[in-house]
Amino acid sequence: MLVIFDLDGVLVKASWNKLFEAYKNLIAADGKDWKDFFIDISEFKKFWSPDWNENNKKLRLKNVDVCHQIFYETYDGIDAGLFSWAPKIISQISKKHQLAICTNRHGEKAKILIKPISKYFSCVIGGENVKRLKPNPEGICMILDILKIKTKDVLMIGDMPADIIAGRAAGIKTGVVKWGLGDWDELMTYSPDYAFKKHEHLLKI
Repeated sequence: MLVIFDLDGVLVKASWNKLFEAYKNLIAADGKDWKDFFIDISEFKKFWSPDWNENNKKLRLKNVDVCHQIFYETYDGIDAGLFSWAPKIISQISKKHQLAICTNRHGEKAKILIKPISKYFSCVIGGENVKRLKPNPEGICMILDILKIKTKDVLMIGDMPADIIAGRAAGIKTGVVKWGLGDWDELMTYSPDYAFKKHEHLLKI
């Protein structure tokens, strides 16, 4: 089986507080007041989309490249990196399955974060590699095309509804993790094929 992982919130540490701070800095770097878009973290959660193209449209960014650089400097500078368990778990899973990553974050940034476990992944597709980000299935379909694997032998694992929607649209199985950014009860309403409450449960794949 091919197992495609999302990155942030699944293998890499993520939090709403980190996102909130990073977006405040991003907006300030573009010469705007973040309170013109949301007043607190609760409103930010409603504002934010996993598709950063949608966020760019809402923010009407003048210098996207600079703003993204500011975003990653903040976001990846706050307790960033792989979960401590990731190297061991991924190493074990790779003995049974082929692995890939489909993330909406920039692929080059993703490769830096996964460097300690990069040898286990056959393909890494990031935001700059596709025209349409998740929940669009383009990135997943690109991985299937590159690796020449049929949809019946593939599982997408993520932490947000966008991951389930993208996987289902690509015609593959889906799984969600409880330790990411997504609301667990909401994720369950999408009826994923697999639900992982603890990282050890990934070994049951």
